[in-house]
Amino acid sequence: MATIAYVDHSFHQTTKSTDFLPQILRRHGHTVDYFWDEAWRGRAHVAWDSVASYDVVIMFQSYCPPPQSGFRRAHPNVIYIPMLDQFGQYQGPLFNLTSFWEPFQGSKVLNFSNALHSLTVGFGIVSHFARYYQPSVDYPEPPVKGLHGFFWLRRESELPWRVVRNLIANAQFDSFHLHMATDPGTPRAQLPSAQDIERHNITTSTWFEDKDDLNAQIGRANVFFAPRLEEGIGQSFLEAMARGQCVVAANHGTMNEYILPSVNGLLYDIKNPAPLDFSEIGELGRQAKKSAVIGRKRWENAEGDLVQFILTPSMDLYANRYQHPVANIAGSGQVAALSPVLAPGSALRRKLGRYPVLRAVWQKVRNMRAKLGRSHANVKGSK
Repeated sequence: MATIAYVDHSFHQTTKSTDFLPQILRRHGHTVDYFWDEAWRGRAHVAWDSVASYDVVIMFQSYCPPPQSGFRRAHPNVIYIPMLDQFGQYQGPLFNLTSFWEPFQGSKVLNFSNALHSLTVGFGIVSHFARYYQPSVDYPEPPVKGLHGFFWLRRESELPWRVVRNLIANAQFDSFHLHMATDPGTPRAQLPSAQDIERHNITTSTWFEDKDDLNAQIGRANVFFAPRLEEGIGQSFLEAMARGQCVVAANHGTMNEYILPSVNGLLYDIKNPAPLDFSEIGELGRQAKKSAVIGRKRWENAEGDLVQFILTPSMDLYANRYQHPVANIAGSGQVAALSPVLAPGSALRRKLGRYPVLRAVWQKVRNMRAKLGRSHANVKGSK
């Protein structure tokens, strides 16, 4: 059985939103040790030396400062798990990410977003895509009559009440609960107007001593407004789908990777949050729950492939694709040399990472060189 170092953002220590992966690995008999990264609080990153001796190193969103030679030359089995929201794609075109992905070249990436999976593969990195769904829970049925909304106002500067107000402009909610607990470091939430409060019977909260009280409040809704413009996985709206609630979300990842508009939820354009049609929220909620049940079965069926990907050394997954420097060649303990032309940071390496056409040409050159090398060996052996 493998020993696995699990480096994770320390905020997840409270939310438990990423604990599903260590649970799977432990269920398969492997040892998982947590290493909580608190660099976001101004403290030190988890040091690479503290995890390098493990059979597998998994880094969930947070990651150790990479060794000078990159993770692949330092360890045979490193998995990085990025979160879509850390890239801020909803803000527009991405900046040049070549330098960001450079340390992970030759290692592995586990993606819970199809958009990030495509991005990772585009940089020539082995990626495994897994679409997560929460375990099936016997939630109470949402209200059948009327419109009852819930919105956790977490990001006042990104998704304030006025956006939701525009979305429901043509509807009148029988009740609407606004949980006004913003994320650390974000602006204070602004209350709706007295007119809005009266029209939609708005109630508010800022804190619940018991999480069960928060869950009970969420359960009184049949329309759930996703609290952020972009998610890493999106545990809150996935739970709402599993509850059978109609999820209303911005047309960004990962929400738009789970929600088909007017089929199992509603999506809107953040640049033009026009009024939505809430006349079929009952059916949308039922289809959302059905999606969650089917998705969970697929997730469970794919568990074996996920574990196999984690345990497989990077070298095996890059075989017959292209070469990367490796930590150990055939047990010799010697680090493979890398041509200066393709060394990290070299001009050609940057261009290969940026332009797929150049990568294809380079691959053809490598194949021709390999073929010539085999022919030379055959001629030499026949003498």
